[in-house]
Formats: sequence, structure tokens, C-alpha cells
Amino acid sequence: MSWQRETPTLRLVECDIDAPLLAFAKAQYAFRRRREAIVGLDIFAEPAWDMLLDLYIQRGERRAVSVHSLCIAAAVPATTALRWIGKLAELGLIERRRAASDARVVLLSLTDAGLETIERCLRSGVAGGLAAGATAQGRQG
Repeated sequence: MSWQRETPTLRLVECDIDAPLLAFAKAQYAFRRRREAIVGLDIFAEPAWDMLLDLYIQRGERRAVSVHSLCIAAAVPATTALRWIGKLAELGLIERRRAASDARVVLLSLTDAGLETIERCLRSGVAGGLAAGATAQGRQG
């Protein structure tokens, strides 16, 4: 008998993420991880932003995000990440739901307000010229 762990999936009829914004979000997240590796994690911790970026990226790639996965993406201790998950939910930017395949697994996703908020921020970065710098950084790293 073989046991396989089922990976939760998020089934979206359409991907509602703009491809250039998704690429920019990926570049920003990757740059933040490289910067932490070079300078040090404790200096630049911004877990709420890292969580929103990760949820946005995973939505664009049609992947479900578990609490455990988002805690890792935040790049801070789990207790800190859990506190921020609570705060983001309280602010109405993310929502929790149980995985249909395993009620023990809690999945997280952006709310409409969360999606609008992060896209506004990403568009601001693209309009401000950050996208070219992030893309150049991605090619160098």
C-alpha cells in the first residue's frame, strides 16, 4: 500500500493576473531573497509584503497556498508569520478556507481587496521604473 500526500490545488477558471505584473512580482520576491542572503535576514524583514507577493504569485500560477507554505514565504519565524497572517485577514486582505481534500489543511488566498491593493502597489512600482531594475537584477543573480 502506498501513501501519497495530496497537494491542495486551486482551480481557477481563468487566471485574472496580469502577466507583466506577475513577472514584476516574481522579480521583486526573488530580489528580496537575494538581498537577504547578501546582507542578512533580520535587517529587511517585511513579512506582510512578502506574504502578499507570494499569494499574488501563487494565484498567477494557479497554486493553492497553505498556512505552512505562506509562513515559509514570509522568511521570518513561524510565530511572526502566523501573527501577520492574522493581521492580514483582520484587514480583509487575505482569507482562510479549509482544503476540500483535507480539513486539517488551511488554505490562504487574496481577497478582492487584497488583490486590488497589491496590484496598485505593483503598478506603482512598474510606473516608477522599478520593473526595469528588478528585471536587470534578476538577470545578474
